[in-house]
Amino acid sequence: MFLVQDPPPLDVQRELAVMRAELAEIRTSMRDGWLGEARAEQVRAIVRDALEDSATRASFLADRSTVRIGPGGATVGSADGLMTMTINVCEQVRFVASSAYGPAVASTDSNTRWGMENKLFFLSAAGTIVDPSITYVAAIAYTSQSNRFIEVPNTLRVLYARMVKDFGEGLSLHVGLINVPFDVESEYIGSSMLTSGDWSIFNYRFGTGKQPGVGLDWQGESIRAAGFTFSQLNSLSEGWDDATNLSFAVAGRVNWRIGGSWEQLDRMSGSPEDPVGVVLGVGACMSNGRGQNPQPPPDSVLVTPSAQGVTADIRVLLGSTRVQAQGVWMRDPVGAPELGWYPGANLQVTGFVAERVEPFVEACWMGDVPVEWIAQFGTNIYFDNPSLKLTLKSVVPFGGGDVNGIRAVAGGLGIADSDNNASFIAQLQIKY
Repeated sequence: MFLVQDPPPLDVQRELAVMRAELAEIRTSMRDGWLGEARAEQVRAIVRDALEDSATRASFLADRSTVRIGPGGATVGSADGLMTMTINVCEQVRFVASSAYGPAVASTDSNTRWGMENKLFFLSAAGTIVDPSITYVAAIAYTSQSNRFIEVPNTLRVLYARMVKDFGEGLSLHVGLINVPFDVESEYIGSSMLTSGDWSIFNYRFGTGKQPGVGLDWQGESIRAAGFTFSQLNSLSEGWDDATNLSFAVAGRVNWRIGGSWEQLDRMSGSPEDPVGVVLGVGACMSNGRGQNPQPPPDSVLVTPSAQGVTADIRVLLGSTRVQAQGVWMRDPVGAPELGWYPGANLQVTGFVAERVEPFVEACWMGDVPVEWIAQFGTNIYFDNPSLKLTLKSVVPFGGGDVNGIRAVAGGLGIADSDNNASFIAQLQIKY
């Protein structure tokens, strides 16, 4: 006979508690695993974004931007040409020694004067923005002496501020502060491209400087022509009000090239590789001279010169040798002692006698002035063409009297005010 015992009573509450604990543990484990996967996916997404961003930046640097550094300056921009900027800098420092004696100089004064000067500091930026058919040139400059292009010395001044729209077929629109197209040297931006390292005596006497204006330029196979309108010539205007700048001026220039190349005209010095050619040029300008309102009487000292005239020139390009001749007939030029019409002429010859040695000579004549003839001659020595250039030259006025319109002994061309003899100039130019 077997005795059957009843099972022990179940502790239902304890079992429920155990099951709840197990269920909570399972839920916690599942939740932690899901969150871990989410975090891992987030991390992977961040890594992917970072890699894609770095790849994009690397692609931009490799494929879309360009950096070029050379003798022509430093250029940065996009590979598609929509944005470019070229930076150029030029420094000219010189030593000037000039003799000055005669009735205009006190007998106790020294006959010879000399000194150093920071002739010019030039900084420019040029290039394109968004549209490759629209280019710009902006430049600031410092000079220790005023000249035809910088009227306020010893301070940084805006020298050029120009934009050009290229319409194609050689036609372009120019707007801004630009050279007035007239003589040969009006085609150059800055004096660093000129053979003698400065504007010529002819340009000091008969040049028309620069002005804010607007005009058209056209270049064909053998003809280049430009026509502009301005408010005034030979008197740089900075703004307009009801008392000034009520004048009107136009100027234009045409070149006809026979042989050679247009690239040759962008630099005044030649090269042995240059083709032979001849360039004929003519220029004209007209300004009504009203720099004040109301216009002063004709005998007033406030009368602004009208600067009307015509000029003709010829350039013979013989490789590294160049011959340049100019003639002009101008009313009220800057170098005139009184208002009226004055003739002038200029002859310049340059050429290389060795790979880095370039002698030059220039003779300028202006009629009906106390000192009609002024000549300069010298040599350029290129240590690192075209970056480093030493210019040694002498300036000789033929005759005594006032050399009106030419900068004095303190700098510039190194000519004393009056009753003067030769000057010597040694100028070092660094251009990059």
